[in-house]
Amino acid sequence: MAELPYFDLLIHERQDGGAAGALWENQVHWGYWENPRTAEGTQVDYVAAMEQMNRELLKAAKVGDGQKLLDAGCGFGGTIQQINAEHSGMDLTGLNIDARQLAAAEAQTEGANGNTIGWVEADACRLPFEDNTFDRVLAVECIFHFPSREKFLSEAARVLKPGGYLAVSDFVPTMSFFGKTPFWMVIRTRIAKSYGTLGNLPLRSYRSMGRRAGLQLEENRNIRKNTMPTYPFLLKFFREELPPDSRKTMVVGTRWMKWLSKLGFAQYRVYTFRKPD
Repeated sequence: MAELPYFDLLIHERQDGGAAGALWENQVHWGYWENPRTAEGTQVDYVAAMEQMNRELLKAAKVGDGQKLLDAGCGFGGTIQQINAEHSGMDLTGLNIDARQLAAAEAQTEGANGNTIGWVEADACRLPFEDNTFDRVLAVECIFHFPSREKFLSEAARVLKPGGYLAVSDFVPTMSFFGKTPFWMVIRTRIAKSYGTLGNLPLRSYRSMGRRAGLQLEENRNIRKNTMPTYPFLLKFFREELPPDSRKTMVVGTRWMKWLSKLGFAQYRVYTFRKPD
C-alpha cells in the first residue's frame, strides 16, 4: 500500500480531536476558486473551495441523477457525501486501498435522496468489478498515488459502460522531460515526505494513455490558477495549527508544490474521457 504521511497525520488528528482532523473531516484535496482574487484565506472559504473542486469534477464527468458511480481513491468519502446530498437515485461506490479511510467514510455517511452507498477496499489499478458496471468513474486528486496512471485508465475503461464518462484531476508537469531530470528527483523526495508515495510521471500524454485504454479524451482543462489560493492557506494553517514535527513535514512538501505551480512547472489539470458506444 502507498505510504501517505498526510493521511496518517489526519487520521491521528481525527482521533485526538485536532484542528487538521476537523478541517479535513470530509474533503482532502486542493480548492477551486472561480476568481482566485476573491479567496479569503479562511477555513470556511477553503472548505467551500474544496466542495467547488468536487463540483468541477462532477461537471467534467457529466454526473446526473440515477447513475451508478465509482469514486476511486475516495479518501474520507467527501465527494460521495456531496453527490449524496445533491443528487438522487444514485448507486454510489467509494473505493480505497486504505481500510482506515474507508472506515471513517462509512461512519460519517448515510444514504439520502434514494441513494445507495457502498465502500470497497481494493487497488484502483485492479478494480474488483465486472466489465461495463458503472455509468461514471471519478478519480479526484489521487491518481498520482496509484502504481500506474495508465493501468488505472485501462481499468476504468473496462468497468465503464459504453457511453460512460471518467473524470480525473492530476498534477502534471508542463514539460514531459522534467520528470526525467535530477532536479525533479530531488523535489519528488521532498514532496513525498509530506504527501507520500508518488507514481511515476506519465511518459505518454493523457490523450495517448486514454486512447490505449479505449477512451476518447473530450476535455482537458488546466485550472492551475484556480487552485493557487490553496498554498498560502495551507502554509499558514500548518504553521499555526500543527505540532512542530508535523508542521515541518507538511510545510516542506507544500512549499515545493507551491513554487512548482507558481513558476508554471506543474499544472493542475482536469481530464474528461468518454468510453465509445
